[in-house]
Amino acid sequence: MSEPRTLSLLPWQVTLAEFIQKAGEVKEDGACCAFIVDPSIPKAARGGYASLVMAYSRADEPVCVLEDGALVLVRDGGMASGKALAERVFVQMRRLALDLTLTAGVALIGDDPSQSVTAARAAATSIPAGQVGTEG
Repeated sequence: MSEPRTLSLLPWQVTLAEFIQKAGEVKEDGACCAFIVDPSIPKAARGGYASLVMAYSRADEPVCVLEDGALVLVRDGGMASGKALAERVFVQMRRLALDLTLTAGVALIGDDPSQSVTAARAAATSIPAGQVGTEG
């Protein structure tokens, strides 16, 4: 006899609204890391990318799955920790030969967390595939 599953398989996956709320709770040492999947990748496959990003992130870092990628909230360590997370994801993606189908952007969490999300996404879309962009 099996018991029903009471825990989510991805307990740190959050909605965009929850992500922004959690980002607002982070002090100035936090960062938003955006991973954007290349538009040539079919939409049906993009969820797999977000799952890989989630798997390569630290446990309990909130992750928001978007239509074109994922956001990860880095609660401490600022820009350096955000870039380290992105590089860690790229190292793993490189092993799967998927690193050139993804970009990453990092922005510090400021007074307006939704602006930090926008800045991280803009940083990710401003650079070539397989690289990490930063705000500013």
